[in-house]
Amino acid sequence: MAADSDYEKVAEHALAMLKVVYLREGPDAAVSSAKYMVEAAAIVIANELGPAETRRFLHFVGVRRGQEH
Repeated sequence: MAADSDYEKVAEHALAMLKVVYLREGPDAAVSSAKYMVEAAAIVIANELGPAETRRFLHFVGVRRGQEH
């Protein structure tokens, strides 16, 4: 299993990619890309860990979103 720092690096790379999309194509494209990332993650989690873990993931995304505002 990968170390937490490996997962943090993956997250940092994903954020960097979103920043590039934002700078090149604007905020709408970055939001669309982020939605696809979350959707893809939910699909992988559902296939690998089941619907309960998918609900926890999506709940976490919602909670994090609420903390940003």
